[in-house]
Amino acid sequence: MGTSPVDPIGLMVDIIKSHAPENIWITSPLQAYRGLGNTNRGEIGEEFIRQFLKAHGIAVSHGNRASITDAKIEGHPFEIKTASLGANGTFQFNHVRLDRAYEYLLCLGICPEEIVYNIWRKGEVAEGKAGRLVRMAEGQAVTWKLTKKLNAMAPIKNLPDNLRVILDLPKPDSSE
Repeated sequence: MGTSPVDPIGLMVDIIKSHAPENIWITSPLQAYRGLGNTNRGEIGEEFIRQFLKAHGIAVSHGNRASITDAKIEGHPFEIKTASLGANGTFQFNHVRLDRAYEYLLCLGICPEEIVYNIWRKGEVAEGKAGRLVRMAEGQAVTWKLTKKLNAMAPIKNLPDNLRVILDLPKPDSSE
């Protein structure tokens, strides 16, 4: 038996690297989010929205997984979808439903170094103004996925002021 002219393990490692997508999350403080299951990701996104908006003086109900909608923001029902940024620079928001009783769809995007969002009225989602909806599975028409590019999203710091405009809420008292 002679020695191999190539290290088989090293060769396999090189081939795996050449076929693996770039890991944009490797140094991210939010990397742990990527390792969670979809249900946990959704709950984390909803809880983030509730705590973030409450910190900005906006009333948000505490919904749960069995609620018809994910949250009520200043009395308006919202569906909240959360996705992380993929290596291709897009978010895929899964299980968007049009049969639920919400007024707005709020999509929360988690990036390696930032958090972004976008909001559409339910009617805009149904009319395709939020983007093209694609069926989650062939043959069913209940849940959809919405793919958005990072440049179609806004920095999370803009969410409170944007909601005040959308929901016609008073501006916060700047004297406090």
